[in-house]
Amino acid sequence: MTTDNKIRVRFAPSPTGHLHIGNARAALFNWLFARQKAGQFVLRIEDTDVERSTKAFEQSILEDLKWLGLDWDEGPDKGGPFGPYRQSERFGIYKEYSDKLITQGNAYPCYCTHERLEELRQRQIKAGWPPKYDGRCRTLPKNERPKDIKPVLRFKSPEKTVTFEDKVHRKLLFDSNVFGDFIIVGSDDIATYNFAVVIDDALMGITHVIRGEDHLSNTPRQILIFEALGFPVPEYAHMSLIFGPDRTPLSKRHGAASINDLKESGFLPEAILNHLCHLGFSPGKEFLFREDAIKVFSLNKLSRSPAIFDIERLKTFNRAYIEKADTERLVELVGPHLQESISKEWLKNAVDASKGEAMTLKQISDIILPLLAPPIFEKDAEKILEESYTKKILGILAEEIQKEPDLSSDTYNKIISKIKQRTGESGKRLFMPIRVALTGRVTGIELEKVFMLLGKKGVVDRVKKHL
Repeated sequence: MTTDNKIRVRFAPSPTGHLHIGNARAALFNWLFARQKAGQFVLRIEDTDVERSTKAFEQSILEDLKWLGLDWDEGPDKGGPFGPYRQSERFGIYKEYSDKLITQGNAYPCYCTHERLEELRQRQIKAGWPPKYDGRCRTLPKNERPKDIKPVLRFKSPEKTVTFEDKVHRKLLFDSNVFGDFIIVGSDDIATYNFAVVIDDALMGITHVIRGEDHLSNTPRQILIFEALGFPVPEYAHMSLIFGPDRTPLSKRHGAASINDLKESGFLPEAILNHLCHLGFSPGKEFLFREDAIKVFSLNKLSRSPAIFDIERLKTFNRAYIEKADTERLVELVGPHLQESISKEWLKNAVDASKGEAMTLKQISDIILPLLAPPIFEKDAEKILEESYTKKILGILAEEIQKEPDLSSDTYNKIISKIKQRTGESGKRLFMPIRVALTGRVTGIELEKVFMLLGKKGVVDRVKKHL
């Protein structure tokens, strides 16, 4: 435990899947609070679910946090004075404190079978009571303990009202009679979440626990364990849950369930962080970088209302950050998804031309790809190619461009002006046949930029295919 009164927070994911949006928001808010208060941000891996936890998922979570720019001061990869930082490496520590609770009379072995507990639960539900353990094994004499049953260890809940001040939900009261004596160590000798998290938070000197409100019901149980062991109780802030725009729990159908999904879809980390900052918190401005968020973040300003993750809003943020991003950086991000033979200078020009039109990095690739390979024509594009005026426009384009020694902004405007004069066409009827012949699409970057990127030969070759 620490003694220097420094703010210490923790992010403690379970490595049973990729880092999801809710956990990423929790990591961000903990990180912001620690950095604002010149405190310490601890990464702890809660891997007691041995069947579902994997090293691959742990590594994925660490990589996603690094990609988001959320660095930690202590953790499984860098160590620290309060390690180990994986729960699977702390079983001996949990045993020490569970033994202490038994010695103090705060815990006891329970031999009740699953069948008995289920029967008890059904009786209580039928009678309209909240299901809880009835304390049968609390006073079970040693000579009556079955030798053929491996017991669980239950915490002996005192009859009291547990009260605490939550930074988000204000004063909260819980009657311990509602949940009764709860399990802290399973029959497999593995500490349960509510027990392990208390021991870890206490020994690691965690001063503030910032997590989702789905943990609210765990808090009174944890406070009772803190008190029984004489540990200081941390301060709590339970963030509102995150829903999709349809007010249902966030899932893949809302556009993304994990940071990995968003990364693969072409979102920039700063855009994701910006959207996460708006989930349950109002920073006071639409766009902000991490340094801005550190300054304005406040636990007291977290909202109790459900936060709404909207993929369309994220796209809007992403578009703005792509537009602001350095072209060289975007080239590095987009390049691996395109042909290796492209010159870096050409790709830089293509990205520069495309970034104002794209909401994701993937869209930048999608805009550039038709300029690198023979275009695949959209249905709407094929209809335009069939129009009577299309061949005439393309024929004049091929004729006029051949007269020019090279392509520039001036020659592009000159060619378009000539086509307009000779056909009498303007607007979409003038530009759409040219765009479609060159890209196979009815939308895209400015036509002048398409000309410059394809070059004179590229334009001529593509136009001639439709004459």
